[in-house]
Amino acid sequence: MTPKRDVRLALAGCGVVGGGLVRLLHDSRDEIASRFDVSFTVASVLVRNPTRDRHVPVPDSLFTSDLDAFLRTDADVVVEAIGGEEPAETIAAAALRGGRKFITANKELIAGAGDRLCHLARETGTSLDFGAAVGASAPVISTLRDLLGASPPRSVRGILNGTSNFVITELERGVDIDRAIAAARERGLAEADCSRDLDGRDAAAKLAISAWIAFGIAPSALRIRRTSLLPGLADLAQAAIGLGGRLRLLAECIQLDENRVAASVEPTVVSASSGFARTLGEENRIEIDQGWTAPLSVSGPGAGAEPTASALLSALLRTSPPPNARGGGGRIFLSASDGRPHRWLLLTRNGSGLVQRAVAHGVTVERSWADTNGVGALTSRVEWSRVEALTDSLRASNASVATARVELSDREVQVQ
Repeated sequence: MTPKRDVRLALAGCGVVGGGLVRLLHDSRDEIASRFDVSFTVASVLVRNPTRDRHVPVPDSLFTSDLDAFLRTDADVVVEAIGGEEPAETIAAAALRGGRKFITANKELIAGAGDRLCHLARETGTSLDFGAAVGASAPVISTLRDLLGASPPRSVRGILNGTSNFVITELERGVDIDRAIAAARERGLAEADCSRDLDGRDAAAKLAISAWIAFGIAPSALRIRRTSLLPGLADLAQAAIGLGGRLRLLAECIQLDENRVAASVEPTVVSASSGFARTLGEENRIEIDQGWTAPLSVSGPGAGAEPTASALLSALLRTSPPPNARGGGGRIFLSASDGRPHRWLLLTRNGSGLVQRAVAHGVTVERSWADTNGVGALTSRVEWSRVEALTDSLRASNASVATARVELSDREVQVQ
């Protein structure tokens, strides 16, 4: 059977994600044609080095490093899998101005320019789809889009970076941090430079996109409190277990009063019985609180070629433009700092006086301990600004400091 539609595809980037999409389209072409009555033809592939063998089912003649030639390609859809801000934004703007559907898995692009590109797509009557940029196989963006007709969520929170979660899980299993990162690279979950995964920048970009869909705050306007997992990740993971919980890099945007939204990405000690603690390896898990009896949760592999390629294929198969904008009739939310008090886990090396300095900064220490790794403390509930001042003071005295928010109840806290 010949499909009714043949869609010509211009692909920017043929690395892990782009190459994964090409192979998926090739291997699933019969199933796609049978179920969706459509076939996809790759018309051009933009790469840095056209002569490199990428082991994908695409004729060598279709590879080009000429951006202008690529932008002139006769294509119905442009898929961007390069990453970064440029030339990704140039490609996106050219595609949308030309009336072409534009699909991307690039969270940096959408976090920085998503609102501008969305406006351009509306002006030209075409489609901007970035569902693959958040959660990979976990349908975070599509779920939030489907909830646009309902009230804005109370909160969106979860594990949005599969690489860091894989590393943390390996640490919990007793693997040292260098081997854990090496294993992530071997499995195709981490780039040679995985600093964006471990310092929270990747999760912050994804959170900004999620907050945009949920609350209408432009990604570039969302203020995110971001705390890196490094240094001290291995110590934090073990200390979290010692407290009776598990360490996770948690991203959160939550409604406060007066239509304000606070956002953070930070190491968090979660309950050992929680869904987040049970999220292992490269899995992502996102919980959307609509005020129902329980949060709506979505989960799935959040890193790797196959999950992201699958999300890109889902966008390719979508026939109508996705509802990215909340519209002008809803409530207007503003980004705000989070002044809510939390418990905090503090670990120091190469320095002392943690408890004394905490008192001087108005931070009450509930429990403290010392071991071969240094000094640790669990604070009472206090706002972040005081903890930040305390950690700045410790670092000024050459102490290495690691921090994590603690979400354990009094009953769950265990200190050896």
